[in-house]
Amino acid sequence: MAAALLRLITVATAAAVVLGHAVVQDPTPRRAGSSYTERCGSVYAEFMEKDRAGPIEDGVQEAGSEIGCNPYLCRGYQYEDNAASEYKPGQVIDFHVDLIAGHRPGYANVSIVDLEANKIIGSPLRSWDTWPNSTATTRRSDIDFNVTIPSTLGAACSTGGKCAIQWYWYAIKNEQTYESCVDFYVTA
Repeated sequence: MAAALLRLITVATAAAVVLGHAVVQDPTPRRAGSSYTERCGSVYAEFMEKDRAGPIEDGVQEAGSEIGCNPYLCRGYQYEDNAASEYKPGQVIDFHVDLIAGHRPGYANVSIVDLEANKIIGSPLRSWDTWPNSTATTRRSDIDFNVTIPSTLGAACSTGGKCAIQWYWYAIKNEQTYESCVDFYVTA
């Protein structure tokens, strides 16, 4: 009896640690590194790395006042730990989101973010009023989709570290935020 109970507790604990929600897999999103841990704090960074697809609010709650970064800008991941991709205006970028657990209802979008100002540049490149759409009978356009790099970005995104493509999902019922960022710069 004790062994069975211990196994049940172990399985439940493991599920709590690895159970995630959603994260961009392609193109390669920002990841953790030493700058992330240094700026955000080890409590937040270590907790969030246990579930890279988990909600930001859980890490904020765990870290409390010890968090030293903006967790709602690319989950706190830092540009210094990553590399930017070179894109051209009009280039189509394919995305794949790994949907692990879909909490509905929610909404999502993909936008270009000015990283210094933490503001969206222009209109979202894609948006969904209801995300995820697990009832889709055709190709899952909510998890496999593409965006087109706007031709209007100009100098705003001409250098790595200035802009990122941000995938954003807010699960309303659970009040949880999920983000992934793809660093890029635009060349003519």
